[in-house]
Amino acid sequence: MKRVLHISDLHFGRIHPPAIASLENFLKANEEKLDLIVMTGDWTQRARSSQYQEAAEFIKKLPVPLLTIPGNHDIPLYNFWVRLLRPLKNYNKYIRELAVDTFESAETVIVGFRTAHKYRTVEGRILEKDILRAKKAFEAADPKALRMIACHHPVFQPKMLSRIRPRHLAQEVLNLKPHIIVSGHSHLNWIELVETEGHKILHISAGSATSDRLRGEVNSFHILEIADSNVRVETYFLEEEGFIIKDPQATRAVSWA
Repeated sequence: MKRVLHISDLHFGRIHPPAIASLENFLKANEEKLDLIVMTGDWTQRARSSQYQEAAEFIKKLPVPLLTIPGNHDIPLYNFWVRLLRPLKNYNKYIRELAVDTFESAETVIVGFRTAHKYRTVEGRILEKDILRAKKAFEAADPKALRMIACHHPVFQPKMLSRIRPRHLAQEVLNLKPHIIVSGHSHLNWIELVETEGHKILHISAGSATSDRLRGEVNSFHILEIADSNVRVETYFLEEEGFIIKDPQATRAVSWA
């Protein structure tokens, strides 16, 4: 069995203090029950060095390995020349060596896609090199292994959320036939089972785990419990006593064997 914590949009620089304290307490209490943390981007609010330093200190205290990719807020917004020439300067300096963007085991293969782009502040962008990297990893995996893609921008989304481009490469992502796509960006928690060309994909969007930039929801995150070609998704919400499963009956499960 694998237990994967999916968090997103921490936004150091716009932290909700009770949320970060509760998340750290949850991690400490559950360190022996987790195998991997997947963080789907927006570590910072404005990609400043001080915000990345806070994020790096948080990462160094994590009890298990971390897979992550940058979000659109991890690229400078107002520093035009840095955004144009070295958009991930601080991300590479503070985050990259502390994490991976691909995770492979006998039961699970997870590939991170960098959908944040220096020319787009909101809309996501698929990179062909990420598709090729995922294709290679998926083809080398056991046919029974869980195939997962982690990206900042949603691939499937309600109409109010941002688009992901270009469309032909977005379709190539679907052609990889992942079992699960996890994303962030929207600060909205939702889970949807989508069928495309006879293949079912569970798309899991995480709310913000620790930011005070909320869109009518509380801070939240997911835990994916993976075993025997099945995945069970638990959603934790911030309450006064910390992060808890508000409605245990609302967990979602999917099989792919």
